[in-house]
Amino acid sequence: MEDDAEHVWCFQCGNQYDTGVESCVECGVPTSAERPQLADDVGGEDEPQLAYEFHEWTGQGRSILDGMLSRSGVPHAWQGATLIVREEDEAVVDAAVAETEVVAMPTLDLDQPTMVYELEDLDPEHHARLLRRLGDDGISHAFDRNGDLFVYEKDEERVDALFDGLDETDASEREFGPGIDADPVQVMTDLFMAAGRLRKKGNDAKGVVGLVEAADKAEQMRLPYGMTADVWGNVLDVSTGLASVLKGENELAEGTVEEFSGHLHDLLRRLV
Repeated sequence: MEDDAEHVWCFQCGNQYDTGVESCVECGVPTSAERPQLADDVGGEDEPQLAYEFHEWTGQGRSILDGMLSRSGVPHAWQGATLIVREEDEAVVDAAVAETEVVAMPTLDLDQPTMVYELEDLDPEHHARLLRRLGDDGISHAFDRNGDLFVYEKDEERVDALFDGLDETDASEREFGPGIDADPVQVMTDLFMAAGRLRKKGNDAKGVVGLVEAADKAEQMRLPYGMTADVWGNVLDVSTGLASVLKGENELAEGTVEEFSGHLHDLLRRLV
């Protein structure tokens, strides 16, 4: 059996080359150290497949996408510029495609001093989180065909801070309830009315019952349509935290029921 360590492959056509050959002579795309899969080997016999067409993409872009899918452990194969994946992996592949469309675009002025971060040890979750935060923070960056990250030297401290915080999830990643048959507007209105009573009198009986019941419904709801995860997550954190205090399950570390009810009331005022 041949030693795979001595060879590289074209991920598109499957041609094998000696190590050191950087591009496929037929396809012109960068070679890969990973032996490509055959389309028939993607999934089991009864698993539906999907085909994505990337004929308008550059070879570099297809190479970056191939690397992302490999790092994510997604079974896939190429037939020229056509990508074959399992139907069950559609959401993961769509996310990788969207990410590739961003990272494949050069965003650095290479006349300025740059530095490189190797990302091979990052799992897919941390990799996606890093990319999202680079964009959110407006940090110019680019990736090479190996998936290594390039940034300006002047941004080193900001990028290091992003790496240090990768174990902390973003608000957009938060998971909400399984979903119940409840009108989100009515639930938020009930919370708003109950918080209005409690901000005046922390032991108001109707306010206590109304807030506890509405907070329980809110906790079971999916993210309301048109609302961002960070806003709804803030409403949930305050309302469920306040409800746990009213039920005697927890105590306030500081402040009063009236103060926390006032904060919740102000949050909801903009939403109802």
